[in-house]
Amino acid sequence: MGKKLLVLGASGNTGQHLVKQALERDHHVTALVRDPAKIEIEHDKLSVEKCDVFNKEEMRPHVENAEVVLSCLGFPLQRKEPVPYYLQVAQVLSETMHEFGKRRVVFMHSWYTHPESRARCRGFFLKNFFLPYVIGQSLNGMRLSEEYLDSTDHLDYTCIQPAHLLDGPVTDKKFILNETDSCIADAAQEINRADVARYMLAVIDDESSYRKIRAIGVGVDG
Repeated sequence: MGKKLLVLGASGNTGQHLVKQALERDHHVTALVRDPAKIEIEHDKLSVEKCDVFNKEEMRPHVENAEVVLSCLGFPLQRKEPVPYYLQVAQVLSETMHEFGKRRVVFMHSWYTHPESRARCRGFFLKNFFLPYVIGQSLNGMRLSEEYLDSTDHLDYTCIQPAHLLDGPVTDKKFILNETDSCIADAAQEINRADVARYMLAVIDDESSYRKIRAIGVGVDG
């Protein structure tokens, strides 16, 4: 039976896959966006709402009506300080969900949010330039939100950490998981956004994923 899903970042590349697949699975979807015109899908179980996700008053009615919250939000890169918005969204969701007694929330983050995992990444350019100087502060911002979520006692959260995202189609590839490190040594270094959406939907009722931070990937040969 379909659930009432609230999707943040619904107009992004991964978010649009998530909305489409959720509707195919007969869920009711409320898609929160800054610009509703970016959502071209039309469906009788889809509601597209303009909302400032940092504003608790705007978020309250949407959270109140949801059974599960899923976030595919991404934010502009920063160089000097951790990107603060991942933590800010986690705090807004935590407070509004606590108010209405809602517990289930799934976030999409990335491999390498834990600083120690970055020493184990493969590839000279990735390890010595891209991680520290390009996306490092985004990863640090995600890590701050993960630490905050871990400090709560009222959320059944899952933080999903996918490998590098590609724009390919959804597949039936088997997922490889790691809950002890934010990368996976024997997985491919890329994963399709559509498959990340597939995994996010697969765990919304999976109690084994509650209060977990999971790196996900697929096999090198699929």
